[in-house]
Amino acid sequence: MPISANIIANADDLGFSDSVNKAILKCYQEGYINSTSLMTDTPEFEATVNLVHQNPVIQNIGVHVDLAQFRPLTDFKEDFLDAHGNWDVYKTNKLLIKLSDAGKAAFAKEISAQIERALDSKIKIVHLDSHLHLHTLPAFRKLFMVAAGRYKLKLRLAQTYNEGSYLKFYYRRYINGLVKRAGLNYAEGFETVSRFLEYKNHSRKSVIEIMLHPDLDANGALTDHFDDATMKSWLGYLNEN
Repeated sequence: MPISANIIANADDLGFSDSVNKAILKCYQEGYINSTSLMTDTPEFEATVNLVHQNPVIQNIGVHVDLAQFRPLTDFKEDFLDAHGNWDVYKTNKLLIKLSDAGKAAFAKEISAQIERALDSKIKIVHLDSHLHLHTLPAFRKLFMVAAGRYKLKLRLAQTYNEGSYLKFYYRRYINGLVKRAGLNYAEGFETVSRFLEYKNHSRKSVIEIMLHPDLDANGALTDHFDDATMKSWLGYLNEN
């Protein structure tokens, strides 16, 4: 079954590793996805650029800004890095981070550097999101909105359903409202595969984004490197409909 026109099936983490790149290419070729997000601060970046240029099927590409795992592209203060100079996710992935003006400027510079590295490689970029959804945190939300506007990119929403925490749900609804009022959104909703499949029989006309993390397992079979059940259920849905 072709992906419905109102569904954006996005593969996060393009550039994360060779196996992830191969898995994402396979998903494009088989029609399992129609969008992806590129990491520009990984050791696989140059190989990924070549992969994209050699395979036009890879399209609707965004930048998957990383403030959580690999090494920053800019000179960054050690406060948010680990002993090896990589991002320390335990320091950046916090609900409440108080950034000084200098800190905000440093993160804004890094976000721009990751976007510009993709643009400098002649890759057409149309949307923006982040590794581990850090762009939805209070400290970073405005920085990403400014970057999206500056580079004329669309910005991923926070998840748009209640996972059991009303505080988180209403916060997400608030920031999604800001993104939508700014005209930066490319979807009306953002859901996990399991959430989407649970409500797949509901009549929908709005554009919904779902997220996958394609990878290859030790036997070369397609999987999702966060949750293998996600890929299995998504492929099952496409094959059954």
